[in-house]
Amino acid sequence: MNRIILLVISTTIPTICGAQWDSIDYAPIIRDTSLVVYDSGFTFREGVYFGFEDFRDNRPGVALKDLLDEEKRPVDDLRQSDGKLYRTDSSGTARPIDMDRIWGFCERNTVYVHIGNGFNRIGLMGSIAHIVYDQTYSSWGGYYGMYGMGPTTTTVQEQRLLDMASGDFLPVNATSIAQAISTDPELLAKYESLPRKERNATETVYRFMRLFNERHPLRFPR
Repeated sequence: MNRIILLVISTTIPTICGAQWDSIDYAPIIRDTSLVVYDSGFTFREGVYFGFEDFRDNRPGVALKDLLDEEKRPVDDLRQSDGKLYRTDSSGTARPIDMDRIWGFCERNTVYVHIGNGFNRIGLMGSIAHIVYDQTYSSWGGYYGMYGMGPTTTTVQEQRLLDMASGDFLPVNATSIAQAISTDPELLAKYESLPRKERNATETVYRFMRLFNERHPLRFPR
């Protein structure tokens, strides 16, 4: 598995996970549809998410206890996996997991999502969440491209908002925050009444992210 970038912003709320959980293919069919407000004491079930819906349902596709490493041993630390994982199905057979299908995972009190160069933690959890990650870009242009010496690479730190209603990763800018808070007409009107320069300021984006989160607490199934 790609290396993990562990970056936390100062407003991070700890993301608690660790409950025992059966993989979906042999978990009970009945789901708890009641929702509870997320706080620092909320418990996420540990395991691998194959999609945003798995995460929002608090229902990993494969439980952590059913994951095996390349040597078919129980996985001790997903963050240190070498890129090959197997799952134990209901018959006890080890089956390979398509790593490209993994949206994210929960392990050791932390939720990670597949973005940028690897799996990166959700630093701030809320109805609009925040993630910081590294992204590497390659370029074949310029001097090196001219002489066939291969691409040059540049790694930069980037950040995204994660809209918990849609699962979209949004750039941290005025257009994105307006989209993310559009379900709250009163708050959106307040934002749009600001001068353009103020609306475009990064600190304004964060301020309205916090306001939206306060007005619309994030909820998960139990």
